[in-house]
Amino acid sequence: MKVEYRNLPHAGGKISTVGIVAGSLHEATPQEIKGIISYGMEHGINLIDKVMYDSSAAEPITQAPKGHTGGLNKTDDFKQYMSEYFKRSNKKVCKRLGVEFEHFLIDRSTMESYRYDEPNGQHELLKKLANRGWKVVLVEDGNLMAVEKDGHTITLEPGGQVEISLHVETTVGEIDSAYQDILGEIRQLLMKNQALASIGYHPKTKIDQLPLLPKSRYKMMYDYFMGTGIYGHNMMKGTASTQVSIDYSDEADFITKYRVANFLSPFIARLFDATPVFEGEIYPDNNCRILIWENTDPERTKLISGILDRTFNFSDYIDFLLRTPPILVRIDSKTIFTRNEKLSDLLERYDFQQSDYEHLISMVFPDVRVKNFLEIRMADALPYPYNMAVPALIKGIFYSPSTLDKYYSYSQTFSDEDIRSLNTRLVKETVFDYKNIEVTAFALGLLDDAISALDRDEASYLTLMRSLILKDGSMSNRLKALYKSRPDEFIAQITL
Repeated sequence: MKVEYRNLPHAGGKISTVGIVAGSLHEATPQEIKGIISYGMEHGINLIDKVMYDSSAAEPITQAPKGHTGGLNKTDDFKQYMSEYFKRSNKKVCKRLGVEFEHFLIDRSTMESYRYDEPNGQHELLKKLANRGWKVVLVEDGNLMAVEKDGHTITLEPGGQVEISLHVETTVGEIDSAYQDILGEIRQLLMKNQALASIGYHPKTKIDQLPLLPKSRYKMMYDYFMGTGIYGHNMMKGTASTQVSIDYSDEADFITKYRVANFLSPFIARLFDATPVFEGEIYPDNNCRILIWENTDPERTKLISGILDRTFNFSDYIDFLLRTPPILVRIDSKTIFTRNEKLSDLLERYDFQQSDYEHLISMVFPDVRVKNFLEIRMADALPYPYNMAVPALIKGIFYSPSTLDKYYSYSQTFSDEDIRSLNTRLVKETVFDYKNIEVTAFALGLLDDAISALDRDEASYLTLMRSLILKDGSMSNRLKALYKSRPDEFIAQITL
């Protein structure tokens, strides 16, 4: 629905040219009335004729979402809408897991990447999936970008990375099964020499040899990141991750989980480091993902200021959004490159609909991103089955009240600066003391606590990860050794 507005000559602001006539609303049920008013407000209608034949409709109208002003485009409207959006998470029982696995489409023998538009490239892969019953959900200028089936989505990242986003589940076994089903379907469509590789950074092709996907959003982001950090383009085209989303029940639960997730961010990165190669060469240090993201765009990535230095709530996250340039906005189905302009300024300039707001929150990339769930983003893509350890760890920590409370208590003695210092040191070393803890021992203790909180089947993924770290130090270290001396085993390890 496209809603147009007229200026109010004396009062200021704008009013929609279409409205909701309340005269006959008394003929609907209270729930229907709330739905009608809410739908109108969500789509930018801010004119309601409240002259009624029967006043019984008045109370349901006042119970519909408050604070929406449709096309007024004021900061307060955005704050009110986003506060309600975050609160929609409210769930009595929090146990869902949403997982995204990213991969590179490579040639098995050379490890070189496929290009989107070449024969048997990513475009053809999505077309083949569409021919097998996957629904096309995103096309731009004739270029297929995403397909969906049964709640699972396959999308393409800027460098052609293939992202598999699974339907939310409650057990890691269900995640594993769904992932294997989708991989099995993809394998049937690949050529004999093709494979999906699950690793934190592209194993061979350098980013200047990886064409940017033909998507306007990606081109604008690519141009923007030229001026924000030395590794912004590496982030877009060269990295792959494992991301896990979890529920929060209310704002108090959000405060606890958000603090713990950010406190644990260096340790999660430490556990799931799987980047042995950077730009075609052995990466000499550790935790390349930390290095890349810290040098992408300080305004929108890694740790948000204040998270551990105070009680960080919904309002604080909304303030972070308002002071951050969203890079681009969508107005009337058009994408506009807004560069360095802050969201707070853009809200006053453009006629946003409230349905546009949810796009804006996808344009920031902190370690833990907030929607009406929490998106935990620190882990590299890892070879199977080690990638299943990521949702297993997150479930074991965040859905076990006693374990969550334990790490919330730990976090009270840590500040923003402590987390930044840990991240900086973890690039150069993985075994060191910090504030009376030994970092690798603490990370292994994190695995142990999650193992204790899970059932035997789910804990097995973490037991396997723990054994690898005790033997090799990290997945990155194991892969480096294979890359140097046994390249065939390296390829076998990272491909699915």
